[in-house]
Amino acid sequence: MVGMGLAYALFLILLAGFLGGFLAKRLRQPLILGYILAGIVIGALALPVVSNEEAVKTLAEIGVALLMFALGIEFSLTRLKKVKEIALWGGFIQILLTILLGLFIFPRFGFDFYSSLFMAAAFSLSSTAVVTKLLSEKGELDSLPGEIMVGWLLIQDLAVLPMLAILPQVAVLETSQFWKILLSVGESAILLFLVIILGKGVITKILDRIAAVGSRELLLLSVVTLCLAAAFGTYSLGLSFALGAFLAGLIVAESSQNHAIFSEIRPLRDVFVIIFFVSLGMMITPSFILTNLLTILALVAIILSVKFLIILGLVFYLGYHTKTAFLVAVGLVQVGEFSFVLARTGISQGVIGGEIYNFIIAVALVTIVFTPLLFEMAPRIYQRVRKLTGRKFPKLYSLIFTRFDHRQGQEGLPLENHVIICGYGRVGGWLGRALEMVGIPFVVVDYNYKIIADLKEKGIPVVYGDPGDVDVLNAAQAKKAKSIIVAIPDRHTQELVIGNCQTLNPQLAIICRTHYEEDQPRLKALGVKAIIQPEFEASLSMIHRVLQTYGLEKEEVAGKIKRIKIEHGMG
Repeated sequence: MVGMGLAYALFLILLAGFLGGFLAKRLRQPLILGYILAGIVIGALALPVVSNEEAVKTLAEIGVALLMFALGIEFSLTRLKKVKEIALWGGFIQILLTILLGLFIFPRFGFDFYSSLFMAAAFSLSSTAVVTKLLSEKGELDSLPGEIMVGWLLIQDLAVLPMLAILPQVAVLETSQFWKILLSVGESAILLFLVIILGKGVITKILDRIAAVGSRELLLLSVVTLCLAAAFGTYSLGLSFALGAFLAGLIVAESSQNHAIFSEIRPLRDVFVIIFFVSLGMMITPSFILTNLLTILALVAIILSVKFLIILGLVFYLGYHTKTAFLVAVGLVQVGEFSFVLARTGISQGVIGGEIYNFIIAVALVTIVFTPLLFEMAPRIYQRVRKLTGRKFPKLYSLIFTRFDHRQGQEGLPLENHVIICGYGRVGGWLGRALEMVGIPFVVVDYNYKIIADLKEKGIPVVYGDPGDVDVLNAAQAKKAKSIIVAIPDRHTQELVIGNCQTLNPQLAIICRTHYEEDQPRLKALGVKAIIQPEFEASLSMIHRVLQTYGLEKEEVAGKIKRIKIEHGMG
């Protein structure tokens, strides 16, 4: 009967998770939010799943282990190369400052020192899953703010490891036991060293041998066994269960089979992760949220404000444009899913109580709910703040925007009938190279100061600033230009560039990039001469090659492609 009870509990959890996830998807909210809200409903209705709480907790711990294991496999230092300076220093200092300010602010709400420390550490983390998904949907993963956010998030994810190792030790710390923290850090460092040795030696060879057998079942079984063995190993040493799973993931990442292993374990991980997030919600009571609603909202406001100001200041300090700093700060203000991992670890090890756990989960949930809206509104908010500051507070405008948005290379550009390239990433970069080859004059407008500095060294005309700023376009001689290429993916900035170009030079030929078919009517109505959708252009190239492979004549291939362009609205 116990087994049937557990099976029934799993059925209710997975069903609730599906319904919650489906509802969140329809409302265009993160699936994580739907899973946790489903758990809250189960807890509020006191469904039979609650009677199997210990078994569900065990399954949830396995979910955490698989989540951290998958993170270890996916963790890549190559993503940090482009923005390693700002990601390493910015991410580290942001976490440290958030914790220090939390230790100052949270005791004012009646929390003791350790609770304040634990909450501040949890709130210092942002959501990798939510942010990367939103960036991907907007086609901005490869934009400068997107690259900075991803690198910053990777540093935060890595910071979970020392948090998992140190925070439980601090809970039982006495004045004479400071060495326990050092011992815990030392054990983690030794484990990491052993992982590197084993990962490049014994374990990877064993996994390669197992993979050579040609059995997917054996490969999956061996990997799950490795994950849980490492997790139980660190747990037996007094460290976190999740820490061992992450280290096992790092071992597997060194294997030539890492991609195959990740594809095998991902479905299993997703099922257990759903159990984990639903179980998180089960431990929150709606009565707690209603009773402490004002405190929760106050904490949310404080966290959003503190993280925004810290990140904004750090990105400013490291020399980036105000728009970059603003977008990165808005993108990282929420509390992430690894705060849930910390909260679960804290309550399972008895170092925090139910009240602190509930506050962490509730605050994280509310910030995640706000994230998609903040992402969508960020460019417009930036422009309004900039205009309002310039109109109402000219000294502050001069101090901030003039200082950080200084424009290089804009004085007296001797250009006429030239091309303006807004955004010099992968698309703009190749376009600039082509214009160089044929001798067509062009000027680059970008707010990535590193790109601008490199181009200046090569003698290419540049203007440092936001392409959506009319003064920046004026500095790029838009009145004398023949065409402008809008190679940036941000919709709001595209509209600003197009509108300003129509004002400065109505004859200017505007060519704009977009990732979305639904944007074509809007861009055409704004006066864009040509709209380029990279995914559609790639499909045309593939169609051309496939049809040629089957022996179709060039004229026939051209006719088919023209027909497709007409159907797509480009004829």
